[in-house]
Amino acid sequence: MPLSMRKAVAAALATTLVTGAAAQASPQAAPSTQAPPPLAASLDLDASAPRVDWWSGLGDPQLDQLVAYALRRNRDLRAAEAEVRRARALAKLEGWSLLPTGSLAASGGRARDANFDTQGGFVAAEGQVAWEADVFGRLRANVRAARLDALSAEEARRGAMTAIAAQIASTYVELRGAQTRLAAAEANAQAQSETLRLTRVLNDAGRGTPLDVSRAQAQLESTRSAIPLLRAQIDGAAAALDVLAAGLTPEMKAALLGAGAVPEPPSRLSVGTPEGLLRRRPDIREAQARLDAARARVRASKVDWWPRLTFLASASSIAGQIGQLDQNRGFSFTLGPRIDWPALDFRRNALRTEAARAGAEVEYERYEKLVLSGARDLDAALADLAGALQAEDNLTVSVEAARRAAEISRLRYREGADPFFAVLDAERSLAGFEDSLAVARTRSALAYVRLGQAVGAGWSDDPAYVASTAAGGPG
Repeated sequence: MPLSMRKAVAAALATTLVTGAAAQASPQAAPSTQAPPPLAASLDLDASAPRVDWWSGLGDPQLDQLVAYALRRNRDLRAAEAEVRRARALAKLEGWSLLPTGSLAASGGRARDANFDTQGGFVAAEGQVAWEADVFGRLRANVRAARLDALSAEEARRGAMTAIAAQIASTYVELRGAQTRLAAAEANAQAQSETLRLTRVLNDAGRGTPLDVSRAQAQLESTRSAIPLLRAQIDGAAAALDVLAAGLTPEMKAALLGAGAVPEPPSRLSVGTPEGLLRRRPDIREAQARLDAARARVRASKVDWWPRLTFLASASSIAGQIGQLDQNRGFSFTLGPRIDWPALDFRRNALRTEAARAGAEVEYERYEKLVLSGARDLDAALADLAGALQAEDNLTVSVEAARRAAEISRLRYREGADPFFAVLDAERSLAGFEDSLAVARTRSALAYVRLGQAVGAGWSDDPAYVASTAAGGPG
């Protein structure tokens, strides 16, 4: 994509997010924001929708397996799914308030008539039906709020899916990065150990000094000191993955602790469109649902003080025996409307309305913050990725040059052409550059993970995707 088009995409993204928030969330104008910096020109971007399983862009089958496995077993995700079921049940329960309610009752016993000084047994049966007409929409507003609560719970579950996938991916990348750094440290320690051996041989032959031996020993131990720390980092990352997946299989644990390279981001990146970002990011969708639910509760609180019209019907029968209940002598019924008006609750209702409005303002501010930060998150992720990739390219050249310099310096020292300090400096530089390169590669992959979160990918309502995820991950 040309740089001019990428700039246009960035500007359109910020403009659409801000105006979209103003149109959907509040009649007020959205606060003005500065234009974001241009997107990184070195990245190959397109406006197509990002793939749902964005982590597969790293090209690591083991990572794909880990994410699919964790999405089926993660405890936080299971809790989010249970929360969705709870919210849906409450929404259905609230929906029953729009339907008539009814009850049946039966009783029996003995009674004494004080006027006639008589007593005897009796049985009674009663049934009643009531239906509130919801003239002013109070019940419908409550039902809408409950349904939107269920929707926000569903969006929270989707957000949990994206967060868990990103956490799995970032932890896996950190593990592979630590393994790469460990391999480099062990290789450098091996080379420096050989240098120490050579220094001792030369010192014994009268061509070196004890100072050279001490320097070589110090450099070797300094390199070795990083090895246990990196191994601890690897073990910690593996333990974190085990927790996220609610228990890895022995085969998966063994594969994690085996050799593996840091996965590389794809060369072409799909970031979608500004409108797609609003529709795709679960946190923005959840905030929108919570805002709409809060608005519905404001509506319900406003009409809660207004009169309520209820249609009632009841029938009862009393007799001395059960078989006589169907006789007209003890049968009675009522049928008609009833109006209830909590006239003296005006102050209490005003406070409820004030609280509901304040709650809606809270949700609006949260929604607006997420919308305005959406473009910034994407821009920051792209800038981070571009910087990390550029640093990786530069460090790759540096490592190759440092390796050649180390080889030449060792050869010249062996031949007596250079002092030992040149060897020491070359090996120290090589170890530092190789470690920095491993860190840069790790950061590039982590930046890609951050980009996956920023574009809101990681979930889909497509039944085929849902089924494939449940079966072991998307293909």
